[in-house]
Amino acid sequence: MADALIRGPGPFTDPGARPASTNSQHHDSDPVQPEHPASAVGTIGHPGNHAAAGPDVSSTKPAAGASDPGMAIASVESGANLAGNGGDGHFYGGIIHASLLIYEPVNISVSLGYGSVALASQSNNLNVDQSAFQMAGVGGHGGNDNIASGASVSTSLGAGMIASGDNSAGNGGSGYFSGAIVDAPVVIYHPINIAVAGSGGTAHASQSNTVEIDQSATQIAGVGGNGGNANVSAGGSVVTLDPSWGSSNAGGVSDVQTGGSQVGNGGDGAFYGGLVHTSFVLYDPINIAVAGYGSNAHSVQTNDAYVDQSTVQIAGIGGYGGNGNAAAGGHASLLSHGLWGGSDAIATGSNGAGNGGNGYFAGSLIDVSVAIYAPINIAIAGSHSTAVADQVNNVHIDQSAVQIAGLGGDGGHGNLALGGDLSAHLLSDLHLLG
Repeated sequence: MADALIRGPGPFTDPGARPASTNSQHHDSDPVQPEHPASAVGTIGHPGNHAAAGPDVSSTKPAAGASDPGMAIASVESGANLAGNGGDGHFYGGIIHASLLIYEPVNISVSLGYGSVALASQSNNLNVDQSAFQMAGVGGHGGNDNIASGASVSTSLGAGMIASGDNSAGNGGSGYFSGAIVDAPVVIYHPINIAVAGSGGTAHASQSNTVEIDQSATQIAGVGGNGGNANVSAGGSVVTLDPSWGSSNAGGVSDVQTGGSQVGNGGDGAFYGGLVHTSFVLYDPINIAVAGYGSNAHSVQTNDAYVDQSTVQIAGIGGYGGNGNAAAGGHASLLSHGLWGGSDAIATGSNGAGNGGNGYFAGSLIDVSVAIYAPINIAIAGSHSTAVADQVNNVHIDQSAVQIAGLGGDGGHGNLALGGDLSAHLLSDLHLLG
């Protein structure tokens, strides 16, 4: 806000603050600026070029001998401007992914009687995708090339507080997660192929399976957004003159704040709860060939299986600080002709630029992957017969896991954070008159 708020000298003379207007007492040559909103929010989580600045505020004390010499400014605020900051992400509850697949084809060929032939052939190409991407409580990234600046403040009136700092630009939003993310996919694959021939017959059972099962999961929760790049946040300059010049009243400024500007910082990540990934695969193909007396039995089974049960779990991670950002406290200048009330507090520091966010994690990361692969191939022949059983298995099972929790983000590069300059001058009345 950049309004000049005016209150009376006591709590009962003017019970409410009022914006300065043309009815307020001031010099015509140096009017109080009219009321303007001075807060702007840039794009959240996306780069952009935005500027947020409070308009300049200028006021002077009434001339000596004025009818209301005790009038003062209770508060002058031209800071707290926002530009291009990523929004916070909040999640409370549960995200659950639980998929179930049961696939069990059955192929049977039976030829009874002397000299018969039984042939059973089965070919299966199976692709199952039970992968999951689960993300909750993630702050948006700060934008780029934004400017947030407090306006310049110049006053010779006594003021309770003058604030032109606490501006922010291009900061990543914080991410908060409380609850549970659960991924529990299940696949049961059970093909059966049987060929039976009577006495003197030939039984041939052939089974070919090409299987791809994807149960991978990516779970992200409670992650702060990254800070943007090349942003500027600065407190406005403050110039105050001794309010006792030309009158017998002495006063001062109780609080001058031009610092506290933040730019390009990564947001904090906070996670409370659990990330659970439990995947289960049961794969047991069965191939049987049976031939009677004096017969030939031939059983062939070929299996190509790829099972991916990998998981990536990320929780409670602070965002990275941006690069090439600048945060500076505004210049504060106090001019006095003698020992006057002064200022109780002058703050031009506490600025931050390109800092990595904090990571907070409390809970559990759980990955339980189960794969049961049990192919069965049987060939049975009677007396004086030939039985051949061939089985070829090409199996790849990935149960890898990456679990990351409670890490602070890295700080950026080429950032600048400076406290504002402070100058205090004691000038005599003769110096002013000369």
